[in-house]
Amino acid sequence: MPTPVPANARNPLRTFRFRLRMSTSAAGEYVAGVRSVSGLSVNVGAFEVWEGGNNLHRYAQPHKVNWDPLVLEQGLALDDTLERWARAVLEFARTGKAPGEPVKRDLFIDLWDAYAHPTDVPTPGGMEARIRSFHVHNAWVSKFHALPKLDAMAGEVALLSLELTHEGWEPVPRPVLSRP
Repeated sequence: MPTPVPANARNPLRTFRFRLRMSTSAAGEYVAGVRSVSGLSVNVGAFEVWEGGNNLHRYAQPHKVNWDPLVLEQGLALDDTLERWARAVLEFARTGKAPGEPVKRDLFIDLWDAYAHPTDVPTPGGMEARIRSFHVHNAWVSKFHALPKLDAMAGEVALLSLELTHEGWEPVPRPVLSRP
């Protein structure tokens, strides 16, 4: 068996080591059993200007920004954090009153070194195990699938799915740890 190589500038990150934090504050709480996160992308439209008398060349400037929705999948388990959030959004849409649960939340998607234990404490080498983190601003549930297709003949894991509309995302700068 080959010796594991930790992530560095030459080794790309693996997609299986990530965690999702939900919060209304910077600390946040990790959500258990999130199987996949997709849709962390942005599209910037172009505003085109054609100059009078010049039919061969156009000038393009960045224009409207469109943040694609995030899609989360979570295995059905005892952690009902995502389901409670979806119910809070439905309650707000139905009554117009803010429920006890926040309707809009900030999310943090944390990527970890594939060979490090995912904790926030520094590793013995002096580097943090969390490699990258992305902050998603003011996300709310716009689509919710409570149950997948149920099939008595299949041995699949039951997943709930959420589509989240948000107001943008940004990478979180990695903290610089001082060495003794």
